Amino acid sequence: MAPSSGAIFKVCPAMGLNIYNSNHMDISREQLAELRGVIEDTVEYACDQQMLSGELAWTVIECLATAKIAELRGELAAA
Repeated sequence: MAPSSGAIFKVCPAMGLNIYNSNHMDISREQLAELRGVIEDTVEYACDQQMLSGELAWTVIECLATAKIAELRGELAAA
């Protein structure tokens, strides 16, 4: 995906990922660590309680995140 006007690329220091961001949203290292911890703890709990594989849970989260981002951008109607 090519950057559009005003788009920026950032390196996520906590995860070493390049993040494409067209809205200039920022997150601190502390906020990222907290958010990541909450998500990982929740996935671990759900996997333990529902006997799901981690790969399945993270794949579902990836799909949900993709759909939510499209919804927030107005590319998809809310379900």
